[in-house]
Amino acid sequence: MFILHRRFSLTGFLTACLLCCTALSPFSARALAADADKTHRPSIEASNDAEKQLLAVQKALDQKEYKKAVALLKPLAAAGNAEALYVLGRLTLAGQGVKKSTQQAARLFKDAAEKGDISAQNAWGTALASGQGVKRNYREAARWFSKAAEQGLAMAQFNLGYLYAHGRGVKKDENTAIDWYGRAANQGLAEAQYSLGWTYLNARGENQSDTKAAHWFEKAAQQDYIKAQNNLAFMYAEGRGFAQDQARAVQWYTRAAERGYAEAQYNLGFMYEQGRGVPQDFSKAVEWYRRAAEQNEPAAQYSLGLMYEQGTGVPRNLSEADRWYRLAAKNGDPDAKAVLRAQKKGR
Repeated sequence: MFILHRRFSLTGFLTACLLCCTALSPFSARALAADADKTHRPSIEASNDAEKQLLAVQKALDQKEYKKAVALLKPLAAAGNAEALYVLGRLTLAGQGVKKSTQQAARLFKDAAEKGDISAQNAWGTALASGQGVKRNYREAARWFSKAAEQGLAMAQFNLGYLYAHGRGVKKDENTAIDWYGRAANQGLAEAQYSLGWTYLNARGENQSDTKAAHWFEKAAQQDYIKAQNNLAFMYAEGRGFAQDQARAVQWYTRAAERGYAEAQYNLGFMYEQGRGVPQDFSKAVEWYRRAAEQNEPAAQYSLGLMYEQGTGVPRNLSEADRWYRLAAKNGDPDAKAVLRAQKKGR
């Protein structure tokens, strides 16, 4: 008797550290921030010279001449130029053109943040939230994220929303998290669009909305945000927020699966096994389960074990089935654990 596999895998909330600031290159030569001591603002001539040097830095970065960029940045940073401090911090964090040092990068971010650079405020907040190069301090991170978020920096808005969603450094507040996620999402930040969708999907009470969740997953998926593509496919497969459309679900699962996303590979295998949105094809199901299983996706490991045990899509092989069950159980799959317990009792 064929045993149905039991679930889709829906990508959960972001569990990694908070995302950092915008990409290192390109950056625009912004208006220079005033020094903390306003009696020592640079002259117009000095400002023009700094802007020319920053443009030269930009050219070096575009050409991946990182040592040259660092050489140009150091005198600007020593003179207290906020943007130079920030960019030098990014290079130091990445170890590009200069020795990698999370501690030194954090110091540079802090100096630039205190001079008013909003990208640095977000970067310094990220260092504080992640404990990268500095002692972790969520409350202080929230303060710096707030400074940049209130000035409209999308990544800082997202990071601040994350803190409110999880109650880190601030009181947990779903409405405030949605507000900040929404501001970043409306600026087109895919991470925020995905997180806003996840929040609407899993909220309790009046904030729960499959329609809004599907809308924001779609926005992020269209930007090739792979987790959102998996979850958008789920929404179509289950008819949540959209009319049920198995073929559309397969399309989105395939886009994410072909880019190597294990959960989507598992889900696509499930669609082929069940014949949902595609003709039933056990061989293709096994192929996608295997791709996901080899990435340690536990549900796929269990499913692949089941295919081997039943001889579905592959020749029956109990030792191979047992190998995949054990790997799945080791990775926390509850069904695989149940199979192994049942085998033990039966001996």
